[in-house]
Parts: sequence; structure tokens; C-alpha cells
Amino acid sequence: MWALLRRNAQFRRMFAGEAVSSFGDSAMFLSLAIWAKDLTGSNAAAGLVMLALTVPGLSAPLLGHLVDRVHRKPLLVRMYGGMAVLVLSLLAVRGSGQLWIIYVVALAYGVLVSTPARQALLKDLLPSSDAVQARSLLIATREGVRIASPVAGAGVYVAFGGVALAVLGALTLSAAALLIGSVKVVESEPDPVEESFGTSLSAGLRYLRGTPLLFRLTLAMVVFLGGIGMLETAAFAAVDHGLGRPAAFVGVMASIQGAGSALGGLVSGTVIRRLGDVGTSCVGYGLVTVGLLLCVSRDVALFLVGTTLIGAGLPFVAVVLGAAVHLYTPARMQGRVNAAVNTAKDGAQTLSLTAGAALIGVLDYRVMYLVMTVTTVACAVSLLVRSIPAPQVVPSVADAPADDAPAPGAAPAREQDGTAPAGEPRMGLQQRQP
Repeated sequence: MWALLRRNAQFRRMFAGEAVSSFGDSAMFLSLAIWAKDLTGSNAAAGLVMLALTVPGLSAPLLGHLVDRVHRKPLLVRMYGGMAVLVLSLLAVRGSGQLWIIYVVALAYGVLVSTPARQALLKDLLPSSDAVQARSLLIATREGVRIASPVAGAGVYVAFGGVALAVLGALTLSAAALLIGSVKVVESEPDPVEESFGTSLSAGLRYLRGTPLLFRLTLAMVVFLGGIGMLETAAFAAVDHGLGRPAAFVGVMASIQGAGSALGGLVSGTVIRRLGDVGTSCVGYGLVTVGLLLCVSRDVALFLVGTTLIGAGLPFVAVVLGAAVHLYTPARMQGRVNAAVNTAKDGAQTLSLTAGAALIGVLDYRVMYLVMTVTTVACAVSLLVRSIPAPQVVPSVADAPADDAPAPGAAPAREQDGTAPAGEPRMGLQQRQP
């Protein structure tokens, strides 16, 4: 991963932009909710901020369709630049009468993070051999900054008020726009529209269904999130009834889990190269399983070890799925396939969160942890019961030799149907060239 940063200046800029934007986004989200609460004294007002951040995820198929029909780098620069200007509208918030501005900003942030343009641009930017390392580094960085950024954002708001928060948001967004704008990348040309809107919109889901490895990995992840989402609620009960600690201890638990996720992200690339996609996913599910079992303990030390293992296991699964979508999906399907995966994942997690909130008053939290454990084991078993053949890697623009590289904006013909040319070697995640 570090070698990738050293030798690839364009990815280094993309990585810096991602790190800055991740810090700014996660710093703003919690702070906007706190601001809404301060203005109104209402918990519901704070909750509506979080709702505004998540609602745009429902439009992911439309956003994925857009991403596949335009050039991604200009889209990202305009979105970040426009968002930087919009965040400055928070300077006009003086009281509850301007609460709607906070909701508009939160909604726009939701659109920004739900648009799969960054994942799609990576397909054109990176050679296929670097996909796993890049995904590992990006996830580790995202999880790492989330350990401190919410606290930093809330601290800025508490110490200096909403004006400083607006300036912080605008600065991070502007920096991300400048960094991504400086990336030099030959983008694949958007495909001409030769199909109906409905057919194009559902193409990502059809592609997933027609690629067995992607489908199985996605299905396992969806089932996993459909169970593990209850952890958000069960953790409060475990801290209260199991450990006898105040609710604020959940914040400590979240930070430790984030540290585990950062560590898991850093090592996941190496594990994938050694164990392959299915093997690495099972390692991730195994770490989460052990972690869930340890969290039933009333011993604080064991509970925190379990929390760390849960955090460490999650990136293994996420990096495998993200890298698989990157490698096995054509450049001009990246937006729609990523959107289909994200919609399925978000839907499952939302249902699980809702179920957890409804069941916590009926079921003992230890039963909920057991349900999550059984679900996680089932996901690992589902990947092992039958061998899944690795599909062919769909080459990216960056895979072309320098003397054969297409002109800017041109897409290689072999990307059009999503298959490699005759005679090109089949490469799975477990068979990647160095």
C-alpha cells in the first residue's frame, strides 16, 4: 500500500482528497445534529438531520446511472466545489427560523456521499493489480479519521460556534475539490445511450446477478448487515445491563471499534493476496463472530477485545467486495453496479437497525448477540459450501501499455461487453499479478 502511494502520484492526490473529505464529512455530520438540537431543544430535530443524511441513499440507482453517463472527475470537482459554497450558507443560521438551512446542507451531504463517482473513477485511474491495495488503504484511512473527526467537529462547534463549523466544512470540501481536480487521468468514454431508461437503470442489478462471485459476495454482505445492524441498539443494552457502565461508554466502544477497523483495513490487502477473496471474507466473518461472542461477557477487558475484533473483521469483508466490483465490472458499469450493491447493503442495514430498536425491549441483548453470531457464521458458510469460479478481470484504461494507451476520453473496445479479449489470462483476486 505504501509503495502504491510512493510510486503513483495521481493516486496519491486522489487518496489525499479522499482523506480530507472523509475527515470533513464525518466531522460535520454529528455537529449538524448537535446544532439542530441546540437551536430547538428537540431530539427529533437532531434525528431529522441524520434522516436527511441517509434519505439520498434511496436515489443511489439514479446517481449510479448519472455516474456512468458522464465523466467522473469533472462531476466530482463540481460536486465538491458546489458543496463548499452551499456549506457557507450555514453562516446565515441565527436561530430556529433558519433550521431549514441545516437540513438542506445535510441533504446535500447525503447526495454527495451516496454518489458512486469516486469508486468509478478509481477504475480508470488504477491498474487492476493495484485495486486491492488501494481499497485497503482508502478504507483504513476512512475508518482512521472517523476515530477523531466527529469529536473534532463537535469540539469546533462547541468552542467557536456554527460559523467556525461552516468554515471548517467549506475548507475541507474545497481542499478535496482542488486535490481531485489536480489528478491526471484518462477516463473511459461514456457509452452512448442505446437502451431505455428503465433498462439502463436496472443494468447494475442484472450485472450483479449474472456474475456469480459478485452476486454471492454481495448476498453474503447483505445478509450479514441484515443481522449486524442490531448491534447499534444491542450495544447500549450490553454497556448498561452487562457492564454496568453509563451510556457514554458507547463512545469509548465506538472509538476502539474504529481503531480495529483501521488496523483491519491496513492488513486486509495482504490477506487477500494470500487467501483470496472467499478466504479473506471468511476470515473477516470469523473475526466478527469471535468478537460478538466476547461482547456477551460482563468483563470490560473481554468486551473491548470483542469490540476490537468486530471492528477489525468488517474491513476484510468490505475490501473484498469493493475490490471485486472494481476488478470484475466494466468501467462504464461501475456507477450502476456500485449503486446496486450500496442500495442492497443500506436497505438491509436500515431494516436491521429498525428491528433492533423494536426488539430490544422484548429480547435480552444476549439473545440479539447470539442471533447476530449465527447470521455471521451462516454468511461464511454460504461462501464455502460451493466453489465459486473467479471471473475474468475487466481491464481498466490504466492497464493499457503506454504506447497503446487510448486517447483521452476513449474507451478500449474490450470494456464494452465486460469481457477480456480472447487469450487474456483469467485473474481472480487470489491470482493477481504482482
